[in-house]
Amino acid sequence: MSVYNKNNKFISYLIILATFFIVVLFTKDQIIKIQENRDLRDTYNIELADKKTQLAEINKKRAMLNKSSENIDKYILEIKEDEIIDYLYSYIEETNKRNWVSIIKNISISDPKDTELWFKETLITLELLVPSEEKLKRTLEFLTSSKSKYNFFITSFTYPYWEIDWNFSVTIPLKVLYK
Repeated sequence: MSVYNKNNKFISYLIILATFFIVVLFTKDQIIKIQENRDLRDTYNIELADKKTQLAEINKKRAMLNKSSENIDKYILEIKEDEIIDYLYSYIEETNKRNWVSIIKNISISDPKDTELWFKETLITLELLVPSEEKLKRTLEFLTSSKSKYNFFITSFTYPYWEIDWNFSVTIPLKVLYK
């Protein structure tokens, strides 16, 4: 019986070895494909993570640009004398309803000139009769506010500080840059 068992074990081992060889022979391509797919998945996951970080950076920059586009729109508009005059007079009339009366004595608007920064520049000289420093300060804040329709820049400014008894006259030189 021992010979029969030895032959039986040998045949069993031989069948197991042949089966293992056949399984490896036929599934080796599948195993290689599975390993390649795993490697590709890892590579694609790394690329996806990089693309997500790039997308996050681009979205941050887009958000910053959208916020700054409000300021850019102020430079794209066309300057028309009648609109600027109407804009300034309407503000003065609006503030005159609430407080002391300011009077626009004179507005002079120059012709547009091209600057070295490829903008057009218009100079506006605004002469006001102002009742108080507080009213003057509010007017200057209105002109230079970021919420203003136009981007006015004050080129130079002086007024009679400490010498004010009553209404005083002030000249405000403004510059507007646009495309």
